[in-house]
Amino acid sequence: MLEIISIGRKPKDAIDSGLRQLGKSLEEVEVEILDPGGLFRKAKVRIKVEGEEPTPAPEVHLSAPNKKAFEGERRSVENKRPERAERPERPAKDRTERVERTERKQSVSKAPVSKAPANENKAQEKAPENVSEKREPRRYEPVTVEVAKKAEDFITELVAKMNVQASVETSIEDGRLMVSLNTESSALIGHHGEVLDSIEYLASFVINRDGEKYYNVVVNCNGYREKRKESLVALANRMAAKCIKIRRKVVLEPMNSNERKIIHSALADNDQIITKSEGHEPGRHIVILYKRR
Repeated sequence: MLEIISIGRKPKDAIDSGLRQLGKSLEEVEVEILDPGGLFRKAKVRIKVEGEEPTPAPEVHLSAPNKKAFEGERRSVENKRPERAERPERPAKDRTERVERTERKQSVSKAPVSKAPANENKAQEKAPENVSEKREPRRYEPVTVEVAKKAEDFITELVAKMNVQASVETSIEDGRLMVSLNTESSALIGHHGEVLDSIEYLASFVINRDGEKYYNVVVNCNGYREKRKESLVALANRMAAKCIKIRRKVVLEPMNSNERKIIHSALADNDQIITKSEGHEPGRHIVILYKRR
């Protein structure tokens, strides 16, 4: 019978360590827990394997004649090692040529290097053309009655397909198309107005897909836009006060371009902080920075 003592942090760890040493599975061995372990001591187990005996490695003893023969072979091998060959001395002619080559290299390295004038190099280089042009703000065309009717029909059909009971009213204010949805359901608004923004985007796409003129459309539902603007202005002032207090930057949650404009506009007159937008859509967000003096 073969048995070993294994130690581990827990009894299971000790058993797994012993099984790895024996190369056996749990079904092939007999386990006896000597110490379950505790807070300041490790667990100890005894693992037995039936029908196996430890096989010690065979020892090799050299008899006197064999020992002498072994040492004789070792000495003969050492005597046969080749000695380091001496490097042949270079002839005087080769040494002279090598010295002359070294002197020529040194004289070349000390020679003055002619540099072209900086102005000539700049003249040869072609000045890169400034291809980036400043984008002009998009110009909106005044909304016509036909455009308003087209947007109203589309939104009415869209709301009906969403199985939401709502009335659609349109009006033209300062050349913009204002669409007002009145409903008892909040399904047309969504989280932070995401559904309402989608309806506005689709309506804008429908009335502008011809590409000849661009019309501005704003979709509102139960006065949500006004309430959202008030909450954004309050959030901007609260986060600006926090930035001034801790004198570190404050990062706001991602917002669409219209909501970011509200934040920038609300904090434009605050001379203690700076606001800027970072990131890419849809994760673009506003960062409020403390203006150090």
